Amino acid sequence: MVGILIISHDELGNSLAQCATHIFGEEPPLLINQGISIHDDPDAIIIKAKSLIEELDQGDGVLIMTDIIGATPCNIARQLTQSGRVECLAGMNLPMLVRAISYRHEPLSTMLEKAFTGARDGIARILPEY
Repeated sequence: MVGILIISHDELGNSLAQCATHIFGEEPPLLINQGISIHDDPDAIIIKAKSLIEELDQGDGVLIMTDIIGATPCNIARQLTQSGRVECLAGMNLPMLVRAISYRHEPLSTMLEKAFTGARDGIARILPEY
């Protein structure tokens, strides 16, 4: 099973993880959130996140999900990626997380693609009915 590490601003990741728990009816295993506040030292977070990755990787790899490209959480995640073992997607949303959880028994590359398309396809403009 692929582990999932959320690295996000403050409580965003925690809120998404709680929503996923609501949707699935139970807390998804191997899902950890690492929120980052303005007061956190990025170097200390990198050290902690490396430890979390070791905890999450049961042999199938880890997917890191982060919120905004170019922001501190994403910059930290970028330093943790290892092609084929620790992959990262930015622009995290609830459809991305739900899709990642749903496909975590697949190979990391498949899960990565499913999560990416879930995020993209989960965005739509809703028009009023007439």
